[in-house]
Amino acid sequence: MNVREPVVAGVDGSDGAAAAVRWAARHARDTGLPLRVIYAASTNEPVAVSERVLNAAVAEAGSGVDFSAYEVPGDRVPALIGASKGSALLVLGESDRGWFAAALTGSTAVRVVAEAECPVVVVRGDTDPVGPVVVAVDGTRANEPALVFAFQEAARRECALFAVHAWQQPLVPTGAGTLAAAAGGAASREEWAAAAQRLLTEAVAPLRSAFPLVAVYERLVEGPAESVVSHETAGAALVVVGSRGRGQLAGLLLGSTSQALIRDSECPVAIVRAAD
Repeated sequence: MNVREPVVAGVDGSDGAAAAVRWAARHARDTGLPLRVIYAASTNEPVAVSERVLNAAVAEAGSGVDFSAYEVPGDRVPALIGASKGSALLVLGESDRGWFAAALTGSTAVRVVAEAECPVVVVRGDTDPVGPVVVAVDGTRANEPALVFAFQEAARRECALFAVHAWQQPLVPTGAGTLAAAAGGAASREEWAAAAQRLLTEAVAPLRSAFPLVAVYERLVEGPAESVVSHETAGAALVVVGSRGRGQLAGLLLGSTSQALIRDSECPVAIVRAAD
């Protein structure tokens, strides 16, 4: 028997959660996967509350999708992490962006992304924009699952993919309590830019071969990744970023670029965890 991994949407009755259900339902229809909606009910919560939330999710999902909805007793974070096991995707709403951004250094919010056993999409807005897929590239092995996910999404959507790599010339102490660009002037800067371009090109080359129909555009942006990558998300359908995997401090698992994109991105954000 072929068991299909579901797309899971966490709901809490908010407008953001409703948008997450709509996004998750579109994804489930497009991929042929079942949609599972979960609501974590607190202790002694009236049954009528969970029924209202789940019935609203049924309405948001619409028709044409294999749909099921469940109430899960207990705290929300463990419920979401548990729901990610054996799932294709975990989808959260814009209300959760504030929940994430409010405490991005070691909070239980980070645990959902850091400990989820599938990619997590944080949805912003009420629509599924038509546009390219953007992926943040850092050239590490931990980034490879995010690259694969991004190429798969671009191929499925039949859209372009923008591979973005942020770079900056190393700074060195000046001796006066400040930092300055490493010696070498314009030529040194050009060398650093050329090295960054090589890293980007080499990182995406295997996926270009694996997905020959995807139009790939490489973009170098100068500056700290956490400051500049989010600017590349305007008009995008989805931005994809990697995380370092589990088993370390949560604040380190969800890197600064992931944090900034969750907070500042102009489109849904997919966070793809590296394998343990």
